[in-house]
Amino acid sequence: MTPREIANQAAHAIAVLNELTNGGGELSNSTDVRSIVRSLELIGQGLPQLCEQLARFLVIQHEDGQLTNADGLDPDDSVTEVIEALSAAGQAADMMTAALTEARAASQVLSPARPRGWESRPDAD
Repeated sequence: MTPREIANQAAHAIAVLNELTNGGGELSNSTDVRSIVRSLELIGQGLPQLCEQLARFLVIQHEDGQLTNADGLDPDDSVTEVIEALSAAGQAADMMTAALTEARAASQVLSPARPRGWESRPDAD
């Protein structure tokens, strides 16, 4: 698979997660939430590196004269703009990952509640 195909699959996976979790749809309990948050955290941890690698690729392509601007202008400004945006995206991903880490840590104390009346059953813990 190509990097482009994998990126498309990742984007599709997020779209499907949004559909499945809309209104609590396919979620069973707080453990599901914690598990999904952990997976999102792992995704977020890799995004800064990916953004940096994409920027580095563009720099090399530009230095080798492999990029042109569709408007016929010098591509310097466009390449700089893309690199700065990718750097900002990497920083935002770091902040998102930190927030997801906090959410996962805070969710550790949550567990599914026992059904009402459970405590009065003779076989209850």
